Amino acid sequence: MTIDAQNIHDKLIALLDSNKVQYKLFTHEVALTYEDLVNVQKEAGFFGIEAKCMVLKTDSNFIIYITIQGKRVDFDSVKTMLNVTKLSLATPEDLNKYFGAQPGCAYPFAFDDKYDIYVDPIIYTQDWLLFSPVLPTETIQAKGQDLKRVFDSLKNKVHEVTSFNQ
Repeated sequence: MTIDAQNIHDKLIALLDSNKVQYKLFTHEVALTYEDLVNVQKEAGFFGIEAKCMVLKTDSNFIIYITIQGKRVDFDSVKTMLNVTKLSLATPEDLNKYFGAQPGCAYPFAFDDKYDIYVDPIIYTQDWLLFSPVLPTETIQAKGQDLKRVFDSLKNKVHEVTSFNQ
């Protein structure tokens, strides 16, 4: 089964619209790293702090963790909190197969409901949060406080956590 990135993109945009999130969608050159993003940010004119959206593989499933750029994840704390023995970043193959994404383009919502989401509430305090809508040629600039409505509207289990960071 292949996940269609365009369908994910459209679902993500629909979630922003239906939850009345104030956002802007920017189209730009391919950006897969924070360094790429800095360059396209200058060209496209968007600003804000980059969301760090990570797909983590546990013993038996995937979880999604969202914080902000610059925060370091404490994998030992996450393993303890989730009561799992194995925890790693999803492989590029896993990202593509299960989320339709490539490295650098993990996104915070609009994926299958079976995946739990862990949110660092610091994202809600950001004036503007930047994240990928799954496509490497687009960036969303959204009001951090508005994203709470999106997470509250999801069928996924959403957990707010502050203990995943070092």
